[in-house]
Parts: sequence; C-alpha cells; structure tokens
Amino acid sequence: MKRQERKTGGIEKESKVNMEEPQESMTERRKELLRTIINEYVNNYLPVSSEMIVNKYKLPISPATVRNEMAELEREGYITHPHTSAGRIPSDKGYRYYVEHLMERQGGLSLPEQHNIQHQFYQVQLELNEWIRLAAGVVARTSQNVGVVSSPYVFDGRLKRLEVIGVQERLALVVAVTQDGSIKEQMLSLEDPITQEELSIISNRLNATLCNQNRTQIEIKVRDWAEELDKIVATRLVEMLRSLEQYRDVQLYREGLANILNQPEFNNISTMRQVMQTIETGNALPTLIPEILQNYEGGVQVVIGGENRFDDMRLLSVVLARYGIDGQVVGVVGLVGSTRMEYNRSISTVQYIAHLMTNLLTERSGNNFIGPT
Repeated sequence: MKRQERKTGGIEKESKVNMEEPQESMTERRKELLRTIINEYVNNYLPVSSEMIVNKYKLPISPATVRNEMAELEREGYITHPHTSAGRIPSDKGYRYYVEHLMERQGGLSLPEQHNIQHQFYQVQLELNEWIRLAAGVVARTSQNVGVVSSPYVFDGRLKRLEVIGVQERLALVVAVTQDGSIKEQMLSLEDPITQEELSIISNRLNATLCNQNRTQIEIKVRDWAEELDKIVATRLVEMLRSLEQYRDVQLYREGLANILNQPEFNNISTMRQVMQTIETGNALPTLIPEILQNYEGGVQVVIGGENRFDDMRLLSVVLARYGIDGQVVGVVGLVGSTRMEYNRSISTVQYIAHLMTNLLTERSGNNFIGPT
C-alpha cells in the first residue's frame, strides 16, 4: 500500500511505506490481539474488552494477561481508551499497522463478484461518462462507502521534439515539445565544456530514439543507458515531461453518501453535516485528486484519518488508485468512508475497478494493455 507523508504546507508527496516492522515490541501475540480488536470493532462498533476477547475466542490465557498486552498496545499508540468504556478501540496508527502488516486477503472481491462487475461494464455502451458513473456506483455498493471517480484527464505527453542548445561552455538549454503543443525549457549544467555541434548530435540521437514516446516509456528506456551525457539529458527530459502533467478542473463523480451516513459514528447531527459537506462540497477531495494524478507512483493509496492534512477529513479514510494510460489519459477511482471501514474489501474493490477501467480505456484507444494499474 501507499500512504501520504504529512507536510505543514504545499503538496503532500506519496511515499512507499516501509514494509519492515521496526517495532520490536510488536510480538506475535500483540499482532493477533491488535488484529482481533480491529476486526471486532469494525464489525460491531463497540469498544473491545479483555474479558470479551478471552471468552469469545476461548484463549488459554487470563483476562489479566490480555489487559497487560492491551496496555502495551495502548502505550505504543495502536489502540486508545474511550472515556466511558473499559474497552479499547483502534487508533489511526493501529489501522495503519493493520493495513500494512496484518490485513488478510480474505474479504476481498470474490471471482463471481469480479465477473459480475466486469459484465456490468461491458454491457454499457462505449460512452466514457457512463463508465465513470457506473464505476462510482459499483464502488459505493460493493464497499458500502462513498464511491469517488474522476473524469479522465487527457494529456498527450509524447515527445515531439527535443533540442539541446549551448548557452555557455558548461551550460545548455534543454527544450522539449510534446505532441499536444506544450513546451518546456530547463537549464542543464554540464561537468565538461561541450560544443554546439556535439549537443546537436546528442539531440538528433535522442530524437531518433525517444520521439513519440511518453514520460514513462522514456524513463524505462533510458534506465540502463551507458552513454553518460545522453542519459543525463534524457533524465532531465523525464523531469520536464513530468512537470507538464498538470491536472486541473477534473470533474468528480460521487455515489453512495447514504452508505456512510448510516454508520453509527456519524449519527450525531453535527458530525453528519460535517461529513456531508466534506464529501459533497468541501475542497479536500478536489485538491487531493489532482495531487494523486501528479505524484502517483503506482498501487493503491490509503490515507487514514489523521494522516490527512485536511482537518475536515480526519474522521474519514480515503482509498484511491489511478486508472488509464500513463502519459495520455488518466483518472482516479476510489472511495471515502469511516476509518472503521473494511480495509481489505475496500482496497480490493478500488484495485479491481481501476484495473478494469484501465483495460476499457486501453481497448478503446487500441493499445495493448499489460497488467493492472
């Protein structure tokens, strides 16, 4: 899974979560205990006590032993203690650990469910807006959360022409033109003096090799290049093409608000209004979606409660993935729900719908698709 690193300002960039387990105190017993607490709380929305765990699961240990282990989990911040209850509930940190280390594959989309969803999409005529609305509805019904799908952003970022122009002996101007007419210029410092004739040879060589390819294709192609200067220029080109991918005015389709308003944690009128405003008219999702399109590194991104920098999203978790053809047409499919969501099913749903929509767009464009998004 991916998460977002919180920053005090600016765009939050996605980062790969360290899948190692640095917490030496997280013993196998505590892992199973945390998994049990989360599963019980997700299913019942009741604080979980040591007595309930011992009695329900017939554990060969005393409630006192379980209480001691729960106290350690609470001290480490994985669970917390509601004021009016003797039981414990998961914290955002506990949910994060669960998603990264404890989540079971069971509970995801079954093969019959996948086939049924696929059938629904292929029954819809070749109309992109219909696919998007259907995707939002399917995500909402399948996960019992709010389905969120963005319209695809069309961007022809394939390289049309590259020029490297000498400015000084050790300074060159790199100019990139894409197929949609976008132009990007950046200065490039060079270690050794180089003539314009040599720079023109490099430009011609790179144009012959990289022309009509998008950022991702170029990035893969130059990864193992041995020619140092060619690789330096091509790497700068990749950065320039990435900076051109600005995603603005993306339309969002939302379905299933009633799914989370029916959750008991939102039955307070004030909380219900806040959640409705956040999802329907708030700035968080319209801001978050373009950031994900801009900084996407693959996979499913999960943002849990307080990990979100938007104050009005702290009661919610967001599961998002990108769909489409990189460098040409891309969008985001995902869901918003309580932090008490079934993460395994939610992640599986978003992952499958993103994969399916990528296939549909690829078939429509005549490209050969390889693997899920």
